[in-house]
Amino acid sequence: MFRLAQVPGKGRGLLAERPIAAGSRLERAPAVRLGAKDRALFDQSAFFAYYFADPQHFGAPGDHDALVVFGQLTFCNHSESPNAVVHWEEDEVGLWAVLEAIADIAEGDEITLFYTNISEYSSADLFI
Repeated sequence: MFRLAQVPGKGRGLLAERPIAAGSRLERAPAVRLGAKDRALFDQSAFFAYYFADPQHFGAPGDHDALVVFGQLTFCNHSESPNAVVHWEEDEVGLWAVLEAIADIAEGDEITLFYTNISEYSSADLFI
């Protein structure tokens, strides 16, 4: 459905391998929640660019949990007009990140998300 590729001017990203209809589930990946104290350690590492800020509890920069996902959706780049979104599901197994298309995505188009914690990124962290 998608592949990891080099995106000009952005580094790595996900590209659609075929047309994807809005509403399609692209990936369901296991995730784990880290509290704000543990998240602060991640902020000092290369993991910073690959975890999610919990959108339900995001407030002031630095005052939120980290949602670490073990899937390819961590390679989605930021967009002010994203074509996908991550939903969070919890069941008896644990926490899951679900990547869903919110717009039709053409073959070859980049799959993008809006980063909840975009204010925490420096210009060096962004490839946009």
